[in-house]
Amino acid sequence: MNIRIISPAGSIKGKVIDLGAETLRQWGHQASVAAHAKGSYGRFAATPDERAQDIIDALEDPEVDVLYASRGGYGCMQILDKLPLELITRANKPIIGYSDITALHALWQKAGVPSLHAHMMKHLGEEPTHVTSRTIRELLDYFSAHHSWPAKHNLLFLKKAKLFVAPYQGWCNEDPEPEKTKALLDELFAAPPAMVGGNFAVLSALHGTPFDFDYDGKLLFIEDISESPYKIDRMLQQLNLMGVFDRIRGLICGQFTGCDEDPTMPVKLWDNFRDIVQSHGIPLWLGAPIGHVKENFPVAYHISK
Repeated sequence: MNIRIISPAGSIKGKVIDLGAETLRQWGHQASVAAHAKGSYGRFAATPDERAQDIIDALEDPEVDVLYASRGGYGCMQILDKLPLELITRANKPIIGYSDITALHALWQKAGVPSLHAHMMKHLGEEPTHVTSRTIRELLDYFSAHHSWPAKHNLLFLKKAKLFVAPYQGWCNEDPEPEKTKALLDELFAAPPAMVGGNFAVLSALHGTPFDFDYDGKLLFIEDISESPYKIDRMLQQLNLMGVFDRIRGLICGQFTGCDEDPTMPVKLWDNFRDIVQSHGIPLWLGAPIGHVKENFPVAYHISK
């Protein structure tokens, strides 16, 4: 496949892009670099118009199959309204990345095009043989052959999560109704619902805009970095007030890197997740390998039919 590397948000050293591109080439793909991907405009790779145009150029180029973000940072919110939804739908090319790229994943979902939440150029260049990089390689090979992601790929994350809290478990160490929990999990695993989400702060910024995710019937996954517990609580309360926990099939919490506990908060971070979610009768996974960590396993954004 021909993969176009773009920088839709923060600036990045050209060497990092080069190393990531070399990994993609070693995997058997062609890797081209967008015109402004190695640029610098303050903290951004380029102006909003230039970053948007790089994406438009990749979507319009018949030789390009996949768009791959070089890094996150901040900036995707500035270009959402500059990207024609009809063009994204017609081009039908996935975008890959995470963190600030969450905003573009939401736009791609709105356009009905599958995308991939995954590591970007720094990881590919420095860790080409890491298990997460190997998984990205396998997914790219699969997409090249089928133009879709494997239907049950995301179940890996549910099985790798460190702590599963059944909706019937409450505060007990053991599930008092394991048969109900097994039936619920069997149902999810037999026909995995689509997963939506990504970086929690970006997700929260999308609420109330035309670009927010459609949560109905989905599994929601969230992760973040360097956010205070009270800010995470505010974002959780926002989801609760929006009625999201009554619309989703379950909540998957990835890694909250550098989100140190606040001694002035009376409830610990994970306890707060359980406290807010448990009354809605949905399953909750904590500590899934998704986020700003080396073991950031790819998550496929499938399109619900």
